[in-house]
Amino acid sequence: MPERWLVLEARFHTGMYRGAEWPPSPFRLLQAIVAGNRSIEAPGLAWLEQRAAPDIFAPADVPESRYKIYVPHNTDRRKRDGQSDAREIKERRVSGPVRYVYPLKTDADLAEATRLIDTASQLHTLGSGQDQASLAGSVEEVTPVGSTSEIHYAASHASRVMPLRSDIDVQLRVPVPGSLAALEARFQASQTRLNKDKGWLSPVQAPAVHEVMAYSPAGQVARVAMLPLHLRKPHQGQSFRPFDARNAVVVAGLLRGAVMRCTESSHLADFAAGYGPENEPDHRLSWVPLPSLGHAHTDGLIRRALLIAPIECLPQLAELAGMLGQDALQMTDEDSGECVAQAVLADPDDGVFNAYRRESTDWTSITPVILPGDHADSPRLVRNLIFKALRNAGIDTGLLANFSTSRVPYLPQSHHVGDYRLKAWKAARLIPLHVRLKFHRPLRGPLLLGRGRHFGLGVFCGGQQ
Repeated sequence: MPERWLVLEARFHTGMYRGAEWPPSPFRLLQAIVAGNRSIEAPGLAWLEQRAAPDIFAPADVPESRYKIYVPHNTDRRKRDGQSDAREIKERRVSGPVRYVYPLKTDADLAEATRLIDTASQLHTLGSGQDQASLAGSVEEVTPVGSTSEIHYAASHASRVMPLRSDIDVQLRVPVPGSLAALEARFQASQTRLNKDKGWLSPVQAPAVHEVMAYSPAGQVARVAMLPLHLRKPHQGQSFRPFDARNAVVVAGLLRGAVMRCTESSHLADFAAGYGPENEPDHRLSWVPLPSLGHAHTDGLIRRALLIAPIECLPQLAELAGMLGQDALQMTDEDSGECVAQAVLADPDDGVFNAYRRESTDWTSITPVILPGDHADSPRLVRNLIFKALRNAGIDTGLLANFSTSRVPYLPQSHHVGDYRLKAWKAARLIPLHVRLKFHRPLRGPLLLGRGRHFGLGVFCGGQQ
């Protein structure tokens, strides 16, 4: 049969979407259809569970707002009356539909898709329980295309060991065989979470049978490619190995040594050591430790890192990811020879990674920026060096609306610039400053500026802090 396409079109009746990710993931769509039918056995669901990741067409203009609500401790008798917890709510205003496109290659696919259309029409919410929505299905004989007001998100189908390819990638959950059974198990657990005989309430875990896939928005140009890493204690399973953020340069050096030992006998040895070709010296690897972020009381210790390179080096970074595979990088102290931490490839769907990768107009340094010069004795010279740092990072200086600098930190997870361990540069002076930037339009992270940007200094986090 000629190839056809199943199009599932979701419309938000209140114009609001409060889900964590954008666009709504294919796995979230499956969850919503199951909830609407109150069954995992509705026609077409078993077929949908086994489909490859669909293309997604979503509105391009989705304004986002954030606010806090305070939820009282209605069920905790130990709390005083009126005490509450703050919860941050993120809302997106959605003006158009979100379309999910699945190819139909056989007559059996067409038959299952036709059955699924009726099942999908039972969907009533998508996002949170407040986000009223409807889902309409159709079979198209012409390849669906996006309008000028839409963004086409295409699944990368990259190796699972490299779930995060570039700064513009969006990580979305997609169903896999077993996803429906996991949803049913979660539902059954919720029905028996209160054990009257034992007298306790058992928490219900989120269904974990799905895959995380990188989606790339068409028409957008990536600046950098990256690999996310967790830093673990040696031989202690999933326990994080925290480092003081004031030693970010030292942690970056440990990570550099680990990558160099992993690639010393391959053609990636120079790239892994941070050396680019003579005609393109910036086509090199960077080792960027990330202090922990989340809320005002997060400790700011380093538990994660990124391996970053210009997007032109994506083939080298992908090959490096394949060499790492599931084996941990051994971060060894050169003086003692002791392995102090292991770096393992991490799931990028992580709140800390997202704080550095999100799209925002406001960016604040969490480690000080080493300005690219030897003199900054006036506001004019500081401004020129900020512009030079932006140009060195490949960012248009015309996007900068305003900035401020300080020797004391803007963020509670940061430290005074004099407390950070710095490298021994050949320059006579080093100019470390904490910097706040505001751009005319949102810029997607990660944002790394200054002379120390390749090894953990000049790291920025996005959003109002």
